[in-house]
Amino acid sequence: LKENKFGVSIDRALALYKKAELSKHLDVFGLDYHIGSQITEVSPFIEALEKALELISQLKAEGIKMSHIDIGGGVGIAYNEEKTINIEKYIQSVLDKVGDLEVILEPGRAIVGNAGIFVTQVEYLKQSGVKSFAIIDGAMNDLQRPSLYGSYHQAIAVEDNSKGIKDTWDLVGPICETGDFLAKDRELTLAQGDYIALMSAGAYGFVLSSNYNSRPRVAEVMVSGSDHALVRKRETVGSLFENEFIFNNEIN
Repeated sequence: LKENKFGVSIDRALALYKKAELSKHLDVFGLDYHIGSQITEVSPFIEALEKALELISQLKAEGIKMSHIDIGGGVGIAYNEEKTINIEKYIQSVLDKVGDLEVILEPGRAIVGNAGIFVTQVEYLKQSGVKSFAIIDGAMNDLQRPSLYGSYHQAIAVEDNSKGIKDTWDLVGPICETGDFLAKDRELTLAQGDYIALMSAGAYGFVLSSNYNSRPRVAEVMVSGSDHALVRKRETVGSLFENEFIFNNEIN
């Protein structure tokens, strides 16, 4: 964490709090930290909390009293059968240590990650003899995590297709990039026209999507039990250009 751009080291924090306390423009009342993302063990969170509480004690000795502590996010989810933490036990461990401090938590991925899926359709099957590719209509601009981070999303055929071809497939999009893939080496039985669900796409899914290669972004549908509703309409090619203008200045 010391090599990334976020925050300041705990070694510098005390001096910075003292400086901030002297400013008439600042009201110093909280400590916020974030130790990482997709963490699936409790121990790193508790270790960070203990260090933060030690700093709060040092601040109190200097006459700087904290009213809240923001312990950040980073709580991981199961993308590929990972063992995840027990949220209730984690929170209780925090509450047992913080005393009368207000606790703020930012568990974004833990809330929405497994609440969303990305559905894509097989356009063409290509078996080269070395690799087998399922070319799908979804692409790296729609779900960037696999290409950007090498992340894993479980791929499930929406319906069983006994007439399909059983093979080990790479699921690749139509963008002219070798990095345009959503999954690699997945054993699936597929046919042209089949739908595939990429699971755990609720976090860092649509919000990371782009219009790269002049591709309109997908629609979003909210599902609750047997009910569903369109909550974001699909973009069109025309909508990609509606904020652009022709430069009419004649160049001599």
